[in-house]
Amino acid sequence: MSDAVRNYLPVKVISVDSETKSEQNDVDRHNKPRLRRSLIISAFIEKYSHLVQVINAPVSSNCDLVGLYSSVHDVGMIQFLVNSWSKWEAMGPDWDSDCCQPGWKGNGPPPLVPCHAAFRRDGIERVSSNVMGAFGYYCTDSLTPIVESLVTELQEDASIICEAVNLALLRNSVIYAATTHPGHHSNFDNFGGYCYLNNAALCATLMQKRLDDTAGNRRVAIIDIDYHCGNGTASIFYRVPDVFFTSIHCDPEIEYPFNAGYEDQIGEGAGKGTTLHVPLAPGATWEDYKPALEKAMNAIMEFDVGGLVVSMGLDTYEGDSVSVRKGGFKLRGNDYVELGKTMGRYMKDSFIPTVFVQEGGYKMDVVGEAAADVLGGFSEGTMKG
Repeated sequence: MSDAVRNYLPVKVISVDSETKSEQNDVDRHNKPRLRRSLIISAFIEKYSHLVQVINAPVSSNCDLVGLYSSVHDVGMIQFLVNSWSKWEAMGPDWDSDCCQPGWKGNGPPPLVPCHAAFRRDGIERVSSNVMGAFGYYCTDSLTPIVESLVTELQEDASIICEAVNLALLRNSVIYAATTHPGHHSNFDNFGGYCYLNNAALCATLMQKRLDDTAGNRRVAIIDIDYHCGNGTASIFYRVPDVFFTSIHCDPEIEYPFNAGYEDQIGEGAGKGTTLHVPLAPGATWEDYKPALEKAMNAIMEFDVGGLVVSMGLDTYEGDSVSVRKGGFKLRGNDYVELGKTMGRYMKDSFIPTVFVQEGGYKMDVVGEAAADVLGGFSEGTMKG
């Protein structure tokens, strides 16, 4: 092994020894989260075997999602996600067709989708005990179904985040949390956009707790590099003074989630100045993206953080099926190596415990290599000299 390879920062990929196989998982023509995770892990092993160690996080069927996520989410919403499938299953076999995911042709209970939307939180409505009503209360769209495997997968994702934080604080490697589901569109009491529970938010709060335990700097930053604004994460920390959130994304006047991600949204109250949105025009190339990334990273360094969470979406890739419907960016190939290097260079003099958390990415022929290249580039960027 060459000295250069030996000096690279190791990459630890945290996953689980589990493969969900359900015909429910392939109904959405864009979102393939289980396939995405598999492709990314395979690409890490194939392209960066000299850097990568894959670690399976311990998972328990007793994993307490309410206890873990209640620091960032409404308890009622978490309990809904935990209990909704069993309630929906009990309503069969004549399930209301309005709440069955369109295109479902399988056997057994169909995936559950909302059939209505509640008023915005104005006090006149309360969550229904009927699972169909509760779904409309908590969910923001009809693209984020409840499926049979969901609770198991959320428990796996939570276990991955916990293990990732534990390993990150050892400060001897960069960590990639290979969660199944993205989370950055989930706020305190709503979920949607293919997201259920906000893994990046959980990661940041767990980092803070661990840093408190070790008398470390508890200030944490989250940088979201998904094509879509991390509106849920921004909302959760919008009034929090010791978590800095920055997101580089397509202009919200053009692209989902539309109503958040504007430059003048900088936080409120004690959190004023701790949010930085960097919206870009559709068609942005690496030449456009790099200055935005440097702006975000400079702001993070000025905030003087003790931990960093990267919400890594890969739907910035040219031709991504979800992004191109309204705009799309035009990053490609080696741009993802350069993206990782650019971030990693900020760690040359003083490494900050860093966890990359998987968000979106829907171009399945390139998503694995793109993810691996970001981490490989980050590792290389941290090298001194």
